[in-house]
Amino acid sequence: MNHIKWIAPLAIVAIVVGWVVTSYYGAYNYGADAETTIETEYSNMENILAQYSLKVVEVAQIPAMKTEDLKEVMSAAFTGRYGAEGSQATFQWIQENYPGDVTDATYVQIQQVMEAGRNKFENAQTKFLDTKRPYVATLKKDLFLSAGWWLAQGGYPKIDLDEFVIISSEHASEAFDTKIDQGIQLN
Repeated sequence: MNHIKWIAPLAIVAIVVGWVVTSYYGAYNYGADAETTIETEYSNMENILAQYSLKVVEVAQIPAMKTEDLKEVMSAAFTGRYGAEGSQATFQWIQENYPGDVTDATYVQIQQVMEAGRNKFENAQTKFLDTKRPYVATLKKDLFLSAGWWLAQGGYPKIDLDEFVIISSEHASEAFDTKIDQGIQLN
């Protein structure tokens, strides 16, 4: 019968110890997952910006390439038609038909690539902020035995969260510094 009176206190101690261990490991694992996700999404934002920038540069090269190709074709056509010295006739009536044409379609394509890239980058930054926000909020909740307290006990944050911020623009940065939005000026 004396053994029975010790079962209840031992059960309570076991439950408390189990809860403490579970809480600690849960918070610790959450911190590891959150920081890994923050680092990964930040790297993904850099990847998106890099790919978008490269696409714009590559598409923008097309007009220059097309112009150079057009110059070569026209030069060859003139030389073939009129010889190396050009036309020597006193009077001529000529209607030229030049192959190739530099159109606005390439510029429209550049604009579309830029807009799509900006939208994808904006979405990635929003997702990044949505990932970082709850982790930072949990870290700030540092009451005894809360998830934030357990994270602190586990040595979190292990990364410098100030290094993981969104990429802004000069216009937005100036507006937030001055508290005045000057609008966008198109040249």
